[in-house]
Amino acid sequence: ALQCISNVPSLTDYFLRRDYLQHINRDNPLGMKGEVAQAYGELITNMWSGKISYYAPKALKQSVARYAPQFSGYSQQDSQEF
Repeated sequence: ALQCISNVPSLTDYFLRRDYLQHINRDNPLGMKGEVAQAYGELITNMWSGKISYYAPKALKQSVARYAPQFSGYSQQDSQEF
């Protein structure tokens, strides 16, 4: 799922330019305070930097699991569920 999403040019450019930072709503009591977006932004930055050959999306997985407990642990999940 992450490989697929990371290859959507407009979305990846949005995160690489860090434009998402100005759109995070940290005041929404039902929101995630931008935690998942920031973890995804870090993942995209590292994936597309050209400086490293691999990057484990551990921070993104932990952020998603914090707000969607079905993704905690190491059970395999389908892309559609993500």
